[in-house]
Amino acid sequence: MVKTPKVLLCGLPGTGKTAILEQLIYGNHKVGSETYPTIEDVYIANIETERGSREKVRFYDTAGVGVVLVYSVTDMHTFNQLDVIRKEVERLKEKKEVITIALGNKVDLTEKREVTKAITDTWAARERVKHYEVTAADRRTLTEPFVYLASKLTQPPAKSTFPSASQFARKITSKSETKIDKNVSEC
Repeated sequence: MVKTPKVLLCGLPGTGKTAILEQLIYGNHKVGSETYPTIEDVYIANIETERGSREKVRFYDTAGVGVVLVYSVTDMHTFNQLDVIRKEVERLKEKKEVITIALGNKVDLTEKREVTKAITDTWAARERVKHYEVTAADRRTLTEPFVYLASKLTQPPAKSTFPSASQFARKITSKSETKIDKNVSEC
């Protein structure tokens, strides 16, 4: 049975979490359309990974295993709250590795920008979080972050350097045969 990775979108109200998902999955978000506060929504998408395989990912748009932190570049308060949200995610993750990315939404609203790229780059480096600037108005800006996330969440397990039982048995057998061959030739 294949497990479907889960991704939680976190951010303050009005940062564009639902708009990002609707544009990414359906391509139908219209900037300026009437919005309603989201209580909770679940989206399921098939995303092509960096390895070229299509993987199913379940997105939870709500106040995981994968976390997307969303803030608006037009509102410094939403960016400042990322630390609070990130600490809460760290507290709740129960020793599991959580793949986290941050999305600065609304980059198309350049005249209203309050959060600079320099500030976000410094924060992302300090927090070791992959950061992207996007706009829900343009679906193309959303592809790279979600391909990266799907690829990280669905990575095949790393190959162990510890030999498997069959490899180990072959080594023992071949060493035994070599000793037997030596003993026979000495007779």
